Amino acid sequence: MPKKLSKNPLPSSSSLSSVTTSSSTTTTATAALALLPASLSDPALPLPKLVVFDLDYTLWPFWVDTHVTMPLKPNADHSAAVDRYGEDFAFYTDVPAILFALPRAGVRMAVASRTPTPNIARDMLKMVHIPPPPGDATAAKPEKARRAMDLFEGGIEAYPGSKLRHFEVIQKRTGVRYEDMLFFDDEARNFETESLGVTMYLIRDGTSWSEIEEGVLKWRKRRGYIETPTNKT
Repeated sequence: MPKKLSKNPLPSSSSLSSVTTSSSTTTTATAALALLPASLSDPALPLPKLVVFDLDYTLWPFWVDTHVTMPLKPNADHSAAVDRYGEDFAFYTDVPAILFALPRAGVRMAVASRTPTPNIARDMLKMVHIPPPPGDATAAKPEKARRAMDLFEGGIEAYPGSKLRHFEVIQKRTGVRYEDMLFFDDEARNFETESLGVTMYLIRDGTSWSEIEEGVLKWRKRRGYIETPTNKT
């Protein structure tokens, strides 16, 4: 049975206003870390070099091939796309801040989606823009919002088929080792990507800051940056 479409992005337990800031930051790199939750901004612990996102029910709460009716057009502030019937389609609540913050912290991003309608997915990513957060301390001068598509430096692999293929293409394009990649997806079948060395985190109710934190924690444990407690007998 198809998942129920949520017209509005789901609320999140964490928001950009709750990320830590530091008055002592003096470099752009350090300031960028201030856009992240505290658990991700510890300079003693690395972040993945590449974070890969699925699209449907991972970055946004709908299937582009079944819920969206073309043609699409952006709304007035480019925070959502509007289809033929006037339905608004946008990212989950935390996603714009996540897509802004990760590249600033040195994390590249890519997309791996099985969607049978990549043209609609790409139109969505072109129309929905990502604004800088209020009071962004990482910019020397005020920035303009950017198209979501332009933030995925690692590329957008959107077409039907095994995500093993998606990752093979992404790896060749970026040169990033699979072990340095973290993948967020809402379908358990895509754990097959872990056979390559990728760490996958299963998204249950849309990507949020708390899900990003849990995914990075899993990646750090698998890579040996954090010890996993063992039961003593």
